[in-house]
Amino acid sequence: MGARDMVKKLVPTRLFMAIEPLGHWAEAVVWNIAMGFPSRGLKVIGVTGTDGKTSTSTLITQMLRENGLSVAMMTTISVDYGDGRGEVPNPTRLTTMGARDLLQKIKKIKANNVNWLVLETTSHALAQHRVWGVPYGIAVFTNLGHEHLDYHKTFERYRDAKRLLFKQTNANKKGLRIGIVNADDGVASYFASDIATCITV
Repeated sequence: MGARDMVKKLVPTRLFMAIEPLGHWAEAVVWNIAMGFPSRGLKVIGVTGTDGKTSTSTLITQMLRENGLSVAMMTTISVDYGDGRGEVPNPTRLTTMGARDLLQKIKKIKANNVNWLVLETTSHALAQHRVWGVPYGIAVFTNLGHEHLDYHKTFERYRDAKRLLFKQTNANKKGLRIGIVNADDGVASYFASDIATCITV
């Protein structure tokens, strides 16, 4: 049994849910410092939504490459380090992996002189601050369904976790600070006020 499992057994569920994001945030801070903030200098496109994240990430990656840009991609199923070798399986099978694994892979991507990273980003990772320190420049929202409520408890909290991607992108003063949202989704309008420029498609 791991340390996290032991804590979950000892700490009441509501208290654990309250303190868990702090633990992930602290881990992200520590690993960013230890690795020298490896994602700095990358142009990061975060893709979030209930469905279609991997397909959208793949399409964005291909479009950027067809325009001559050097691009890496991380999704639920694979990691493409941008070294010309193509995709390899994501060993964690987590859509957005824990801070240490995420930053180790970003460090490898950076070593390949890649300029762009397309990063599939989950509501769990956003709510838990696992992607703290990642300099998102563009936030992409696909859609929002009634899933993952076992973790978020309410649809509103799930929606607000997704909004954190837009807020984090907007906070990156060196980034493009652009949001792209699906016009057909009913909650798309909630994201417009969280970002400098919001494009509805």
